Amino acid sequence: MLDTREGQRRRNRRPSAKHRRMRPGPGHILRAVWSQAVVLLCVAGSILLWTVGFAGTDPREMGELGLLSQFNSATVAAMVLLLGSTLICVFQHRPGWVVGTHLVTYLVLLHGTPAVLYGSVRYAWSFKHLGMVDFILRTGQVDPGIDVNPIYHNWPGMFAASALIADLGGQGAADAMALWAPLGFNLILLVVLRYLFRGMTGRTPVVWLALVIYFTMTWVGQDYFSPQAVAYILYLGVMGLLVRHRHASTPRTLVFLLLVAAMTVTHQITLVILLLAVGALLISRQVRGWHLLISAVGIISAWALTFAGDYTLSNFEDLLSGLGQPLSNAEATLGKSEGTTGAQRLVVWGDRFTVAVGLVFALLGIRRERRGGTLSWTPVILMLAPAVILLQMSFGGEALLRVFLFSAPFMAFLAAGYCAPRDGAGPVDTSRLRVAALVIALLFPGFLLGYYGKERYNYFTDQEIAAARWVAVNALPGSLLVEGDVNYPRQLLDCEKFTYVPIAYEPSVERVLANPEDTLHQWLANPRFADGYVVITRSQKLGVELDGSLPPGALTEVEEALTGSALFTVVFSSPDATVFTLSELGRR
Repeated sequence: MLDTREGQRRRNRRPSAKHRRMRPGPGHILRAVWSQAVVLLCVAGSILLWTVGFAGTDPREMGELGLLSQFNSATVAAMVLLLGSTLICVFQHRPGWVVGTHLVTYLVLLHGTPAVLYGSVRYAWSFKHLGMVDFILRTGQVDPGIDVNPIYHNWPGMFAASALIADLGGQGAADAMALWAPLGFNLILLVVLRYLFRGMTGRTPVVWLALVIYFTMTWVGQDYFSPQAVAYILYLGVMGLLVRHRHASTPRTLVFLLLVAAMTVTHQITLVILLLAVGALLISRQVRGWHLLISAVGIISAWALTFAGDYTLSNFEDLLSGLGQPLSNAEATLGKSEGTTGAQRLVVWGDRFTVAVGLVFALLGIRRERRGGTLSWTPVILMLAPAVILLQMSFGGEALLRVFLFSAPFMAFLAAGYCAPRDGAGPVDTSRLRVAALVIALLFPGFLLGYYGKERYNYFTDQEIAAARWVAVNALPGSLLVEGDVNYPRQLLDCEKFTYVPIAYEPSVERVLANPEDTLHQWLANPRFADGYVVITRSQKLGVELDGSLPPGALTEVEEALTGSALFTVVFSSPDATVFTLSELGRR
């Protein structure tokens, strides 16, 4: 009897012939891959074309349109092939791993290329953030009362985590993180956005199409090594959690509080948009659980009034400076581009055109879904909620950029609803495919202009980085560092030890330009400073050219005046950077 029972248990554990046939073997997997061979060859072809197109590219030769000026027929063909194949896969209802392969390839090509070509970190603010990581690694702490970059010390979450990783990774780990951050953040965004979009619809083509539209529309460039990039991902994660788990539950609450706590110590501006979005979802009854909003306010307030209390109270007036002035807050963003000319004017209008196209198709998507009786108000509310920040402040002249950035995922989702194919198998919906192709064709050029159009200013040569490091290592603590502009690898080491004065933003700039030798001699000879240096680089000259903060050629004239002056001596020199200090005559 025991033998019979044991044999029965073994038979129950053994898969039936039917289940054995259903289990995918190596042959089945190969056939599945082979069935997708044509579109996978398109992916491989796009990689080859893109690589050939950028072969031998020298980033120093970028024109006024940045990396976009290095595009050629091969790179254009690569993007047309890849995006065209992606859309066809979506409309043919290809397996998720096939569409995902297309999107990952797209992100690797677009966001990995600058890291490969430059070999150095993009964007000047990234170096300030590396400087904050350096501070934590050196001191093992933060200093909320510090004078240099105090906001970083009061919301240090991303920097502390990066310092931990850099400490574990060893020398060069921090630079590697900053170098590959744009690609890494976008790959994480792909996962988080798919999680979010799947919570708003069960229609797989809409999810994939929304991802394609988002990544061909969002040109803002908040994907560099920064607290903003981390908080943005956490924000979208919170939205995904809420739309997928709309009713109150203990697990949801715990995960929500954990994500909010991580955001609270990372980036203060994103918290404003978080509260607006959560409040809007609760008021509209898209989500249940008012305790979530109350808890979030409590966590945010506790941090702002305790650890960051001194900073919050001393800057409270600035926080309310734009309250109730939506038009002026919006105009502050538009005003930043008023001085642009030439090719950069094209970049500005490309940005605006992309936003307009995205908004138009989002509204068309709302109209289509409403007529079909399938409209979900959640993406509509989350698209509109960030606009409320215009009532609060200009956010340093970036209010409209913030609105677009946080509205973009939901604009993309609604636009996808307008041009997505019908559900289920069947012939390809060619009419909708043409509409989707039109949407991408209208969005993508503006994305390229916005994302790649300023790379001439965001790229820093090894010589510029070496100059900044030389000053940080050799200047005495308490030294004055006079900079032509802030667009260079500044504050990357020992940032708290120096006083920084950018010529382009000084009230006495006209006096400096009229008589740079005497004026800068007076500044550097000031006895309150341990020593003094003037740093002028290639990227500084390009920076003032971009924003029009100084007359054309002004920094070159300052550099030439100091080079020919007996009061100054050159302590670091390269084709891309020059560092001056006072000569023996200048110190008398």
